[in-house]
Amino acid sequence: MIYTVTLNPAIDRELQVTEPEFHKVMHANSSEMNYGGKGINVSRGLAAIGAKSIALGFVGGSTGEMLTQEMSNLNVLTDFVRISGETRTNFSVVDKNRSQLIKVNEPGPIIHSQECHQLITKIRKLAQPGDLWALCGSIPPSIPDSIYADIIQEIQSLGGKALLDTSGPALTHGCNPNLFLVKPNASEASTLTGSKIDSTEDALNAAYAILQTGVKHVIITQGRKGALLSNQAGTWIAVAPSITKRNDIGAGDAVMTGIIYGLSCNLSWPEILRWGVACGTAAASTEGTTIGSFTVAKQILSNVKIDTC
Repeated sequence: MIYTVTLNPAIDRELQVTEPEFHKVMHANSSEMNYGGKGINVSRGLAAIGAKSIALGFVGGSTGEMLTQEMSNLNVLTDFVRISGETRTNFSVVDKNRSQLIKVNEPGPIIHSQECHQLITKIRKLAQPGDLWALCGSIPPSIPDSIYADIIQEIQSLGGKALLDTSGPALTHGCNPNLFLVKPNASEASTLTGSKIDSTEDALNAAYAILQTGVKHVIITQGRKGALLSNQAGTWIAVAPSITKRNDIGAGDAVMTGIIYGLSCNLSWPEILRWGVACGTAAASTEGTTIGSFTVAKQILSNVKIDTC
């Protein structure tokens, strides 16, 4: 089974204006609303592919009810922990050509210790050998930075495979010998290792450094430059074809969707990386904060170039 865990889900609202300006009232030409948070986006992407997943995490208030209903509408199974706080709302403002972006994310609700314990208990009961668990996104205020590390320990000890996509101290704590796979972007990998990443060689060195923590598989995404995957079996670089970028919000989540899809199909590591980059590229070529089209990803797939280091 595939599970996604989103500790800080959100409703994402995008407003399109003629041109973003500060110190002035702007009038939206159009608006769009999506339901997200990184793990939620992965579950949405998997549903578009035709792969089943169960979405876990914290939801609360009317926003949380809307998000839960939307997941049901998309035929995504959910097993959320209901909290006393309100699920956050994030806002994006883009110009009509989508060349300028202002994005503001709310920090998220306070999660009480009993609510956190309820989620850990739920994961412990669900985890089975061979299951794939995508642990994605920021953590709300009041939750310890070690929360992902604690969840990873539970999953891996029960034979599951935990895949981590987060940032900051939560990423640092999560990168330990219990972790199956981590997917930072270049900036996150730079913070994690303390080294600048301006080139493929820099990304390669960073991946090797992360592997030294005991993590089994490392994927570092580099936007238009593609992505690098490294593990004990080898190292591969995937280069995406040229596209017209419309909105890369959610592209990283689409990469994780492709990775999980490849793992669920028992593909080779180079093909898993190819699927990740194809899905990420499809998302970046799509307007709005959607996760991209599976049809477009399949069209892009054969044009993703894989090199071995």
